[in-house]
Amino acid sequence: MKENFKTKLISKGWGMFMKKLFKILLPLLAIFVLAACGSSETGGSSTEGGDGNTYKIRIAHSSAATNDRLENSLQEFKKAVEEKSNGRLIVETYPNSQLGGERETLEGVQLGTIEMAVLSTAPFAGFFEEMMILDLPYLFTDEKIADEVLDGPFGDKMFELMLEKTGLRGLAWGENGVRHMASNIRPIESPADIQGQKIRTQENQAHMDMISAFGGSPTPIAFPELYSSLQQGVIDGYENPISLITGMRFYEVTKYISLNSHVYGAYAFIANDAYFQTLPEDLQTIIEEESKNWSAIEREFNRKQTADGIDLVKEHGVEVIELSEEQIAEFKELAQPVVESYREKIGAELFDELMEAIKQAEAN
Repeated sequence: MKENFKTKLISKGWGMFMKKLFKILLPLLAIFVLAACGSSETGGSSTEGGDGNTYKIRIAHSSAATNDRLENSLQEFKKAVEEKSNGRLIVETYPNSQLGGERETLEGVQLGTIEMAVLSTAPFAGFFEEMMILDLPYLFTDEKIADEVLDGPFGDKMFELMLEKTGLRGLAWGENGVRHMASNIRPIESPADIQGQKIRTQENQAHMDMISAFGGSPTPIAFPELYSSLQQGVIDGYENPISLITGMRFYEVTKYISLNSHVYGAYAFIANDAYFQTLPEDLQTIIEEESKNWSAIEREFNRKQTADGIDLVKEHGVEVIELSEEQIAEFKELAQPVVESYREKIGAELFDELMEAIKQAEAN
């Protein structure tokens, strides 16, 4: 009996030792796997200043695979990067949530299982709370003001903070578009028309607080499930940019769209920084330069798709309600307390820096 008891103690001690060893080795294994993913896939012809290896980059996003400004702009990025790297960089795009919804994709990039992604700013809230500052209602009076703020020192600071806190490298800002209200219950001409409606939002507290302020019932639903949720009547409405409504064919399951322009939605083109650092410097430079070119191309494509999209949704039977400045002012008035509440939630210093950057952009 004593021998059996002693044997059990030894066995138990050995098990605890192995558990501790596993905890130590697991992070090292993750680093090894990441390094292996970042290493060359196949031998390639050497170019001056390079290592001659080829590197595969997967870029994930949730927009449509065809006839959409985001995928089309990423194809331009792919062409330029592969050309300038003489084939040492191989870019593969994964549209339409093929690698998961935006939250799952963001997790994948952070973990290093996906190299790059282009995502709306909303899902970052769970990983990088400061990003919510860009999802507050009625921040930017127009797209050009947003461009100037995001491409300037404030946008750079946001990417620096994100890298420091999450290990995600911001490459460039793009444009998801100005978001509008859509409903299958009634035309929305004032906040009173939203009362009691279940409105799908992204998983972002700032968006949910805004819908609540308008009188609606915010209902977070993953983007890949939005079409079927509308089709089945799970929700009464949603809010999205026109370009996304056309790209994802949401007009097929939408009755009314009201142009109240409540949020300007940015895209963040991001990379796993650990992967990025495995690339030779000349390839890093190519990616950085071409991501900036992608920003200009994507914004141009988005604005054209938005302009054309109004007529397209009308052709498919959607009633588009254009609101007057007085009507939009009602939404702004209800949204203002939400904006002010985030000064303390996000941090007064960052909040005030954004407001000053917007003020300067409007003055230019």
